[in-house]
Amino acid sequence: MLTRSLIRQLDPKSEGRLGLKLIMEMDLQSLSLSQVKELLVKTLSSWVTERDRLNELDRALGDGDHGSTISRGAQAAIDALQTGNFSSVNQVFAAVGRAMMTSMGGASGMLFGLFFRSAEKAPASEVLDLVTLSALFDRGLDDLKARTKAQPGDKTMFDALIPALTSLRESRVDLISALDRAASSAIQGAQETAGLVAKFGRAKTLGERARGTPDPGATSVAVFFTALAVNAKSLSPQG
Repeated sequence: MLTRSLIRQLDPKSEGRLGLKLIMEMDLQSLSLSQVKELLVKTLSSWVTERDRLNELDRALGDGDHGSTISRGAQAAIDALQTGNFSSVNQVFAAVGRAMMTSMGGASGMLFGLFFRSAEKAPASEVLDLVTLSALFDRGLDDLKARTKAQPGDKTMFDALIPALTSLRESRVDLISALDRAASSAIQGAQETAGLVAKFGRAKTLGERARGTPDPGATSVAVFFTALAVNAKSLSPQG
């Protein structure tokens, strides 16, 4: 069920399995600034595509608008990337965060926006390699932890985000393989939230009734990392 259309792009035979399979035709170590913009534009589009599915999940647990909210933030971020001029990958990710924070509103806008915007606090880089990507995302995670008391197991975005970032941090492979593994970890973490009772947000009031439905925020994280892995393989050659 989770991000099924995206998973099929990775491996048509993966139906019903958590594992992702990327054909390793290139050993990608780093991305140029233009490639980072291209990658994020394509990846953010996945939130727009998955809007209805995310709304469906949120109807069972919350207000039913998570998909519409994050889709709006993603489109605002895409617009910012397409019109902005950037001198570092940090600025690219930070622009995504600022656009999401100003266009989404509410807790989701603050959390997802802060995660990306925090990239501007990391050492500046004109290319994106695995070490840099991990550092940018870890900076975002640190800032998220400073804003919320949520922990893994609380049925939040952390249940997909922390496994994905742990996978990135521990990877000793090329960038595409690392993204593949991070996506797989995010998907598994999001799916496992179906068995949890929510401790934050409106879903907290549901108690045991929250079991059986994956958390929309965690699912959004899984959608993002899955699309990141898929789209990294389809980047334009560096010019």
